[in-house]
Amino acid sequence: MAPIRVGIIGLGPISSPGYKPGEWGIQHMNAILKSSHYELVAVSNSTIESAERSIKSHKLPSTVKAYGSAKDIASDPNVDLVTIAVRISHHYELVKEVLQQKKKVLIEFPATPNVGQTEELAAIAKSHGIETIIGAQGRADPAIRKLKELVDTKAIGDIVYSLFSGQLVMVVDDGWAQSQTGFLDLNAGISRINIALGHPIDTFIHVLGGFKDIQATFKTSVKATKLFDDQGNVVDPAYKITAPDMMLLQGVLDGGAVASFNLRTARSTADDVSFRWTITGTKGEVTFTSGPGFFQMGFNGPKILLKNWGSEAQEVGFDAKEGEYYGSMSPLGLNTLRLYEAYARGETDGYSNIEQTLRTEVVLDKIKKSAIWAS
Repeated sequence: MAPIRVGIIGLGPISSPGYKPGEWGIQHMNAILKSSHYELVAVSNSTIESAERSIKSHKLPSTVKAYGSAKDIASDPNVDLVTIAVRISHHYELVKEVLQQKKKVLIEFPATPNVGQTEELAAIAKSHGIETIIGAQGRADPAIRKLKELVDTKAIGDIVYSLFSGQLVMVVDDGWAQSQTGFLDLNAGISRINIALGHPIDTFIHVLGGFKDIQATFKTSVKATKLFDDQGNVVDPAYKITAPDMMLLQGVLDGGAVASFNLRTARSTADDVSFRWTITGTKGEVTFTSGPGFFQMGFNGPKILLKNWGSEAQEVGFDAKEGEYYGSMSPLGLNTLRLYEAYARGETDGYSNIEQTLRTEVVLDKIKKSAIWAS
């Protein structure tokens, strides 16, 4: 089978240690280059010259074409799929242009900054029969796919209850990067609600189904922090934080189970378990645990225990038997590679589309508007 030919919109020329804003496209590039199912054939940035610099910087083949607009790269007959890895504020306009050219598109989660824009894009994609892929990478993780399999096959019977408790190490007490202030802004597209809460709650919904009723309580315990520029200089000694760092949700799932979902920021945990997810059914219970990590990137020491009533608890394996090339992928982009592979293989439990993502975005929008704020 011929490889899927991909064009990337938003490929920076420099890859820094760790992650810096504007460099996420590099993780997509690496995933595409490592997979035999894909071929990188084009790059588009704000200008053709910028795209050419990135192509040269990453030593991509001379056959990779450079473009300066979404319309031009999507119009290339040799491009099958357009990956968009730019700031969320530009998602809507770029995705719309790609869809109008009737090309498949992959965009990061959330699809757009607001539900209205995502609804419009979903309608366009549906009307033209265009496939969409959303970078909700938690769905591609082997542990999450195993959890979904256990739920779908009723390994513990009908689900009656679930409790998720999570801790993120993204504390702001000692300061924060000026380039990432959107994370601390309640109304920003990359706020803690959309990203820190959005990725795990999307996975929760993917495994267990949506909420028919939900309530939320938010709290911002650290209300201000210092902002640093790229050189480490303080540019704002008391930046006001409006996004919550404590997020508590509870409600009733579509299937009738009651659920509680809690997420907090903290430097560490007493038992080194950052994520603990319990799913209780009529025949037994499953517990997922993991050390520090991010759903969109991967987990640290994930473990699944299953106990059927009347039996001893057993650890459940989820070895995906991945190829050696996975081992050379940066931990930041490992689940991104898994997402690409799931799509290429037609494994729909390993990726999301825009209609599925819209359901998650509706939940996020609802709790943001109706949450009780603790002082």
